[in-house]
Amino acid sequence: MRPAPSRQSKHRCLLAEVNNILHVIDTPGPGGAETIFVELAKGLDPHRWRSFTTVPRGGWVRDALVEGGVEPIMIPTQGSFDLRYLVALCKAVKRHHIDLIQTHLFTAGVYGSLAGLLCGVPVVSTFHGRPDVAGNRWYRAAKFRVLRRAAKRVVFVSESLRRFFLSVGILAASRTTVIADGIDVSTFAPRRDRSLRQELGLGDDAVLVGAVGNVRPMKSYDVFLKAAALLQRQSPLYRFVIVGETHGPLFEELRALRDRLGLGNTVAFTGFRDAVHRVMNNLDLYASTSSSEGFSLSVVQAMACGVPVVATKSGGPEEIIRDDINGLLVDTDSPERIAQAIERLRRAPDVCERLARAGRKTVEERFTVKQMVTQYENLYDQCLIA
Repeated sequence: MRPAPSRQSKHRCLLAEVNNILHVIDTPGPGGAETIFVELAKGLDPHRWRSFTTVPRGGWVRDALVEGGVEPIMIPTQGSFDLRYLVALCKAVKRHHIDLIQTHLFTAGVYGSLAGLLCGVPVVSTFHGRPDVAGNRWYRAAKFRVLRRAAKRVVFVSESLRRFFLSVGILAASRTTVIADGIDVSTFAPRRDRSLRQELGLGDDAVLVGAVGNVRPMKSYDVFLKAAALLQRQSPLYRFVIVGETHGPLFEELRALRDRLGLGNTVAFTGFRDAVHRVMNNLDLYASTSSSEGFSLSVVQAMACGVPVVATKSGGPEEIIRDDINGLLVDTDSPERIAQAIERLRRAPDVCERLARAGRKTVEERFTVKQMVTQYENLYDQCLIA
């Protein structure tokens, strides 16, 4: 009788073959999680991994995948539990001989874990932020039980997010890990751009402070607007821009607040912009006023473009920024602290230059897409061998 293959020989076989990965997300984007979904699907070594992707409908994610040469599988989903979606996922796993399922966000993680359990395929599930666990607590607990049983590994984009999920869920800490998001540092690089400034009618003397991210409660754009009102009193040179999707009642509330604060001609909401690297290179300063961030891709993008960053102590940014070394950290929910930090930078160009250089270096050393993809590939190897 031929002896069973050893762990080492199984590892050598895995390294010699191409494994099929099914990447699953249930949102069409745009957003940080969706960006990482696309980067990971496109970035895996094609000599070792073949990426298949599922998206619920057309939109930013689908367009970005197609542009990157990945044709997605369209699987619509609706309702609190969609059995047809689960069946379609299982069919995709069987049809494409999937070796491992990679999911992004909480609900997709549950569906992907169920599909993995039914099809006998290992699952890696990535969580990007706290909003993942919103909703009925009993239903949420049931989702956690599925993940605990079926997911080989649960990945968090920061250690603070990992601690949070372990405190509210029933995940096994031994099956969790942290892989920080990464960006393309050849795209996100210091290249001064004037296109947005021209669009906004700004001269060279304007101090443009920006924020990038879809309008959502945890972005705390009300704090950004209140800080802008304080800064406008400091200097008439300040101008502000918020770049991201602007749908729903929250946007209407923010626009009303902007007008009440007398910022109608000072703060612009541009809506979503695809070329974020160009947006960043129009800014003089970047401000993240979030109450909670799983990671904060936009903070890293700004740093990579050589833009000095002021960010709140909201979780993820605290693992990216060292205060007064490569950026400035301030308390959450404090327009006064945000305004003070921004005004300090406006008055100290030498500090801006120092932070910008250190910020770029931090991203090059810790937060590149190549580093992120390599860590995921190593994790996939571990899951396939175990």
